[in-house]
Amino acid sequence: MIRPRVAVATLSALTLPLVLAVACDDHGVTSAACSDRSIISLPTCPTEDAFSDEACQGFDDRTSNGQSTANDARAPSITAPTEGQAVAGATPFTFQWTAPTSLRLRPPGPRAPTFADEWRRWTTLLPEAQAHCPPFSGRAYDLIFRRSGQVVFRRQQSGASWTPDAAAWARLRTAAGDQLELTIQTATFAANVIASGAGPFVQSAPRRFTLTP
Repeated sequence: MIRPRVAVATLSALTLPLVLAVACDDHGVTSAACSDRSIISLPTCPTEDAFSDEACQGFDDRTSNGQSTANDARAPSITAPTEGQAVAGATPFTFQWTAPTSLRLRPPGPRAPTFADEWRRWTTLLPEAQAHCPPFSGRAYDLIFRRSGQVVFRRQQSGASWTPDAAAWARLRTAAGDQLELTIQTATFAANVIASGAGPFVQSAPRRFTLTP
C-alpha cells in the first residue's frame, strides 16, 4: 500500500506546476481566449473549415509568449480592406488576404503527444460543439483587430477570406468611427502543433481602416 501512495504524491507534485504553467503564461495571461466567443471567432469544423479549437490554442501559446515574428515575406498580404479604407458598417465586410509568396514551408511532421498536450486537452474549457474537431494540419491564419492598441476581436481559420457573422460584425462595429488596425498571422500546423520555424509570422505594419457608423 505504500507504493501507490508514493506514486499519487509524486504525480500530484508533478502536475501542480504543470497546471500553473498551462493556466498562465510568463505574463500572467490565461489562455481562455479560445473558448470565449465574445472576443474570438472560430469556424465550425470540419464542415465550415478544418481549423480546430486545439489549433487555436497553439496560436495563443505562441502569441502570448511573444513568439510571433514580423516578416513580410512570410506573412500574409492583406488585399481587402485597402490602407485607410472607410468600410461601410451597414453590412458585414469580406476581409481578404493572400498566402505568403516566398519561403513556403511544408507542414512539419507530426510529433508524439506529450503529457502537457494531453493535460491541456482535458483542462481547457471549450464549447461543446467544438470539442472534438479532427487534428488540424496545414496553413492557418489569425486575424487580430485592434483599436488604440487594444484587441477588439480575433478570427482564426485556414481559408483566405472571412465575412463576419452578425455577432462578430456587431463586435467590430463597437469601434465604428475609430481607426481599426488589422494584422494577420500565419503558421503551419501538423496535428494542431506549430513546429519550430513554422510561425507565426505577421506583417511588420498593420492595415488601418475605419468602419462608418
